[in-house]
Amino acid sequence: AVVSTQSTGNSVVSVFASLFPLSLIPMFSMSLVERYSRFADHTSGQDKICRVLQYSVQLIWWYMDRRGGGRENVRNLQDLQANLSLAKKYFALGRSFVQIRAAASSIHLNDPVLRYTLTLARISQSLQLLCDNLYLFSQIGLIKFCDSSTLSSTSSKLWLYCDILTLLRVCYEMRKEYRAMRERHEMDEREVGLLSTCREVTQRSPELVSSFVAAAADVWLPLNSCGVINDSPGVIGLCGTISSLISARDLWRQSQKDY
Repeated sequence: AVVSTQSTGNSVVSVFASLFPLSLIPMFSMSLVERYSRFADHTSGQDKICRVLQYSVQLIWWYMDRRGGGRENVRNLQDLQANLSLAKKYFALGRSFVQIRAAASSIHLNDPVLRYTLTLARISQSLQLLCDNLYLFSQIGLIKFCDSSTLSSTSSKLWLYCDILTLLRVCYEMRKEYRAMRERHEMDEREVGLLSTCREVTQRSPELVSSFVAAAADVWLPLNSCGVINDSPGVIGLCGTISSLISARDLWRQSQKDY
C-alpha cells in the first residue's frame, strides 16, 4: 500500500511538472518583477497605480453600499480612497514644470490644431497641478489660504479644460487617420458611414481608439467635480477606472521600450 501511494504521488508530480515546468517559475517571476520595477520606478508610474486603486476602490465601496456590505466596511474603503487621492497629490509635486516644458516643445508643431490643443492642454494641466500642490500645502499646514475650496474648484475647471482639449485632439487625429486611408484608396468609396469609419479606424489604429475611450471616460470626472453633471459614485468610479487602466497600460508599454 505504501509503494502504491508513493507511485501515485510520483505520477501526480510528474504530470504537474510536464504541464507547468518548475524551471519556468523563477524566470517568469523575475521577468514580471523586472517589468513592474521599470514601470513603478518613475513617479508617473506610481501616480498611475494610485489612480487605478483610487477609482477602483470608489467603485467597490459604491457597489458594497448598494448591496448592504456594512457601513463600517464602506467607511474604511472611503477613507482608503481619500488617502489614495492625497497620495496622488504628493506624486504630482513639481510635475507642473514638466508640463510647462512639454508645452514649450509642442508649441513648435507644424499642424496648427495639434499645436494649439496640445499646448493649451499642457498649460491647463500645469496650472491644475500647481493648484493641487498649493491645496496640498494648505491641507498639511505649510501655507494658509483664506479659502482652500477655491483652489480645489479652480483645479477641477483646469482639469476639465485639459480633458476637453485632449478629447478634441484625439478626435482630430482619428479624422486625419480616416482621411489618410481614403487618400491611399484603402477604403471602398461607398464606405462613408459612421460605422464603417469606426471599424476601419479601429482595425488600423487601435491606439487612437483606446486614447479616445480614455479621454471620453476621463472627461466625466471633472464634469462631476465642477457640478456640471451629478452622477453616482459608481459611474465616476467606473469611468475613472477605465481611463486610469488605459493610461497605465500606455505608460507600461512606454516604460518597457525605454530599456
